Amino acid sequence: MHNGRPWTLSDLAAASGGDEAHLSRIERGVIKPNRETLLRIAQALELSRPDTEFLLRIAGFAPLFALPDAEDAAKAARWLATHAGSYSQPLTLYSIDMRVWYVNALCLRVMGLTPQWFRDCVQGRPLAETFFGRCSALDRIASRFRDYARLRSRAVARLRAAAVEGHLPREQVAAYLADARFRQIWDEAGAVADASLHGEQSYSEIEYPGHGVLRFDNWWCPLQIDQRFLVILHLARDAATKEAIERIRREPRQRGSVACPAHGHAGHP
Repeated sequence: MHNGRPWTLSDLAAASGGDEAHLSRIERGVIKPNRETLLRIAQALELSRPDTEFLLRIAGFAPLFALPDAEDAAKAARWLATHAGSYSQPLTLYSIDMRVWYVNALCLRVMGLTPQWFRDCVQGRPLAETFFGRCSALDRIASRFRDYARLRSRAVARLRAAAVEGHLPREQVAAYLADARFRQIWDEAGAVADASLHGEQSYSEIEYPGHGVLRFDNWWCPLQIDQRFLVILHLARDAATKEAIERIRREPRQRGSVACPAHGHAGHP
């Protein structure tokens, strides 16, 4: 590209989408770059993963790490189930790539899912599949949220935040964006303000048959033992929701469901 000549600051600014004056101040040690800037520089220079991690470490930032697998998720879920067994509100465990790995019994009830439906149709599946897959479980979840499109946009905005912060492999992001439907949501999610992975508050409304609308404030926080996972605490926003939750907890557990055409499950828990 440059006939073997070293890049200038102007070249790097153009390749990384940065500002030449800002890069000059970084080069001279006048300011310390943030993590996002370093990742853009590393991407522009096509640094390897080990070199990118070294760059982050010498700047005082945590290195990149591999996404959790099913074994990591099982360990996280066991820890959460042990430490949050008495939690009286719905609770969800996500990994930073927005895969759902665990929900407590009350969350299953609120979503209208049997445990087996959750395992077969939801647990550990990629975000794009949960958005666009067609099965009884996913259709039921989408139908219960009053503003499912907005919540879907927030989830993709969090995924973008994870990508910017270097928590997602580039090839995984590329695989997601190969789907035109997902790419459209990804592009629209760029306008979502203040999307983050940790310490975020959101809001959701769920239509629960026989109990009306359940309103929740949702708090996202990192899992204590492994920050590649996020715990979402769904807190009843008003007295009506609290009362409905108590009634739902006393109802018999759902034991049968329509067969799932996509995953071949007969619906028995």
